[in-house]
Amino acid sequence: MVFLKSSTNLNRVLSLTRNGQSDSSADITFGFDRTLQLAAAKSGVYQLTTADGKALKTEIKPLPKPFVIPGPWTLSFPSNAGAPDHVFLIQLISWPQHPLAGVKYFSGTATYEKTFDLPTEFISKSRRIYLDLGKVEVIAQLKVNGHDFGTLWKSPFESDIASAVNPGENKLEIKVTNLWPDRLIGDEQLPEDCQWRADWSGSGLPLAKWPQWLIEGKPSPTGRLTFITWKHWTKDTALLVSGLLGPVTLRVVEQRSLGTTP
Repeated sequence: MVFLKSSTNLNRVLSLTRNGQSDSSADITFGFDRTLQLAAAKSGVYQLTTADGKALKTEIKPLPKPFVIPGPWTLSFPSNAGAPDHVFLIQLISWPQHPLAGVKYFSGTATYEKTFDLPTEFISKSRRIYLDLGKVEVIAQLKVNGHDFGTLWKSPFESDIASAVNPGENKLEIKVTNLWPDRLIGDEQLPEDCQWRADWSGSGLPLAKWPQWLIEGKPSPTGRLTFITWKHWTKDTALLVSGLLGPVTLRVVEQRSLGTTP
């Protein structure tokens, strides 16, 4: 439950119950018009008690059950990144679990796309509709029907998408960016394209000298996609979990005004 600061002690919320029992699943906020706002994902009779003795009550009727958006998903990759143009995923997996090396060792930003059907009963002016991406490694950019919902960079990876969805078919686009080690480990599967200091006894390996192909502005002769001046990974280093892991879930939250605060 979220309680916003107020200029008077009279506005404090002392308790919130659902069906007579203490409840911590709902959120309480102050609206712009100084009203107390209840956001609830469960049905029942809610009663809020304020510090000045007011008991504010409302009933939330049964809400549509959350549902997981199933596969398949289209996953597209940028050009010149060592990955295929796109692949189809029956279910969401970590990129290193994919059999294609271009996906397994990919580092950068890849795009998930699919359409999903939103049941009519999800739509209501008093409801928020949350899209929860589940587990994401590492950050995601979300669009629904072309509407940009910004970058999600920490858990929970979710946004209220009620302003963008329609009953029936909707288009979902999720750009996910992972970390660089997977691509660097992938390049370690290929022959070396430079020399490392053999006399070094510290952590990692520093570059011995600039390779001629780099000085001449040419691509790596061994097909590597990256170049580093200090090696911290080997071909046997464990790959990082990457991509959209899900489950991608839709759920509704009922929004109610509980009256003006003192």
